[in-house]
Amino acid sequence: MKSIFHERIAGSLLAFMAGVMLLTGCARTAPVSYYQLSALEATGKILSPDEAAKMVIGIGPVRLAEYLDRPQIVTRQSANRLQLADSHRWAEPLGENIPRVVGENLSVLLGTERILLYPWPSSRTADYQLLVEVLHFENESDGVARLVALWSVKGKDGGIVLPERRSSYLVPASSRDQEGRVGALNEALGRFCREIAQEFKPLLLKPSSSKL
Repeated sequence: MKSIFHERIAGSLLAFMAGVMLLTGCARTAPVSYYQLSALEATGKILSPDEAAKMVIGIGPVRLAEYLDRPQIVTRQSANRLQLADSHRWAEPLGENIPRVVGENLSVLLGTERILLYPWPSSRTADYQLLVEVLHFENESDGVARLVALWSVKGKDGGIVLPERRSSYLVPASSRDQEGRVGALNEALGRFCREIAQEFKPLLLKPSSSKL
């Protein structure tokens, strides 16, 4: 009797451990993939280095709609419904990634290394300050990337030299996977930067006395 009892206990324990292992396996979360926006390649400058070399451009502040200020990548399912991807995340906050990439893109497009990111030291002065408010920066359910932003440019004295305008871009994804979707967002941001660079062109041809 004693051996039979021990066998039953051992069998129950093994069944319990097997159940725990099964539940543990089911509870494991999917691996997380991380993504990052990247700058344009150094080609196709709008201005020559000589034309923009003395200009100092300040980037920011760049403000994001609150729903974008999170690590998960956001997909818009409908006008009123968003999906957050726990297994697909930004490698750094968009509030840091977007301004840096905008600065790098404008440096490439305008041929200048004199870029300041907000907040910059009080000892440095910008000839022009780019202000941006990102209203939308997400993929639609079909993968199309949507970027909508308000932006304006201030002069050195704080006055508005380019009044606020609204820019909007829709860029189809090259593939339906998350990497293709992020690539479409990256392309939308690149097009936005090209638009800004074109508007900056007449401003940067003016003489400047700023020192970086």
